[in-house]
Amino acid sequence: GQLSWTGQLWEKVKHELTLGESDEWQELPRWQRVLREVSFKCLLPAYAAQRATIPQVDPASYSQQWLVVSMLCSPLAVLVYFDAYSLGAVMTAMAVGFSLGLGVHILTKDEEGLPTLDLGTSFAFGPAILSLAGFFMGVLWIDTLASEVVGIVSLTSRLLGLPPSLVGLTLLAVGSSLGDFFGNPSMARRGHASTALTACFAGPLFNMLISMAAGFGSFFAREGVTRTQVQFTPDIALGVGCLVIYNIVVASVGLLNNSRIPEKFYLFARAWYAMYIIIACLLGITGLS
Repeated sequence: GQLSWTGQLWEKVKHELTLGESDEWQELPRWQRVLREVSFKCLLPAYAAQRATIPQVDPASYSQQWLVVSMLCSPLAVLVYFDAYSLGAVMTAMAVGFSLGLGVHILTKDEEGLPTLDLGTSFAFGPAILSLAGFFMGVLWIDTLASEVVGIVSLTSRLLGLPPSLVGLTLLAVGSSLGDFFGNPSMARRGHASTALTACFAGPLFNMLISMAAGFGSFFAREGVTRTQVQFTPDIALGVGCLVIYNIVVASVGLLNNSRIPEKFYLFARAWYAMYIIIACLLGITGLS
């Protein structure tokens, strides 16, 4: 039947805060639909805060009103991230947010889409600048959530007496990959399959190269050393081996099928990951890792 005005309002809230993804929930299996609905209600404040602080420039989810709101609120969100709560910092952030919000409102109020602001060139400065702002705010959110995940994982490992390696390859690995797990399929459903597939490989590559480099660099600077010993444990060797073999298989299958991955290839991917998890868990439980 037709929804009441409260039901229509709730559907509108879900649509706005999920960037339209809630419209696709009805097509999911019942248990997934219920899980999405329950998790959305529990995480409603987080959804609202992210929507209000991360500029969105994707034409499919662009909203002039939300863009102005994100310009107003993002400077305050930066203060919260850096724990800068002094009166001067708050007043400065409010002034910057007001200026950004007013400027964006003036530039976009008569536009149906995001103006390019090419300044007489072929480069779209407007979307580029706002994309960088959105990326920066997204990084702050990811770092905040990752810190909380690490705290929860550490507490869980201490309470259950689990080996750190076992916790890392299960709870921490899954927790740190949830963004890609939900984001990449959503991107593929919107017609950006190549981008989503690239992100599946670029994400781990970024973690292994940039994140590890930044982590070791920070450690060296803090400890005043230029080298440190890293133990190459069996569980790490297993992960590296499985990843290398899987990438070789993906490349080989793609080359043998005219640069296409067969539809049923996901069965091999899931089986390969399940095998890795089982062996790694056995290594962790038996103390060999």
